[in-house]
Amino acid sequence: MLKSLKQIGLKEKEIKVYLAILKLGSVSAQNIAQETEIKRTTVYLVLERLKQIGLVGEILQKNKKMFFAEKPEKLLKIAQTKKKEIEKEEERIKEFLPQLERILKNKTSESNEEILHFQGIEGTWNIIENLLKSRKDIFVIFPGSIYKHLGLSRILSDVTKKRRQIGGTKAYIITDYHAQSKKFYLEEDSDFREIRFLPTVKDFNSGMILYEDKVVLVSLQKPYSSILIKNKTIHSLVKFMFNSLWSELEGKNLPK
Repeated sequence: MLKSLKQIGLKEKEIKVYLAILKLGSVSAQNIAQETEIKRTTVYLVLERLKQIGLVGEILQKNKKMFFAEKPEKLLKIAQTKKKEIEKEEERIKEFLPQLERILKNKTSESNEEILHFQGIEGTWNIIENLLKSRKDIFVIFPGSIYKHLGLSRILSDVTKKRRQIGGTKAYIITDYHAQSKKFYLEEDSDFREIRFLPTVKDFNSGMILYEDKVVLVSLQKPYSSILIKNKTIHSLVKFMFNSLWSELEGKNLPK
């Protein structure tokens, strides 16, 4: 009930005062203050607001102001009025929505850059799903602990299957000696993936993915978070750094 009353625009103190009057009947501001434990000066302010919206009435009894609650059906009328106001706002928004969309379209055409921040595992998976649609090679630096953190162990076969279905793409991976990484390496599936090893990667609780013109940074510490940067200049710089490390690791640190 309290939630519904708030949704039609009543504040917490207004609800308390209104319910107190319903309970007590015709009552003075002092008695309302005692019942609700709200300062009497504040009670008067709340009563004025309730009188304005038609939930409370006022009478004089023996030269003393007394307050009474209007019938609860009045709440329905307030809700209906609120609904009509919302509908009017929706109509106004619909009127200028095309104008806002044109502004956004013009802005998008001017700049093809963006920075997106994702929270939680679900946010990271949004990036992975977008990556799966790409028809470009991907370049990855990740500790093997990613399989545990993102639940990849459970659905790794599905991810691999989707990438194979897309076809024409290859993953270049720099990682540590995690069992899953070693397994991939020993499969010698060089047309699909290529792995090089850097043992110190295991010391990081983060990783990086490069694909298309995007750089993705992923934190594997709870709460998980990811940042996607779409910028050709930044992507070129980070790709250069990746390639330098990739070349340096060729033929080194091979698992036994």
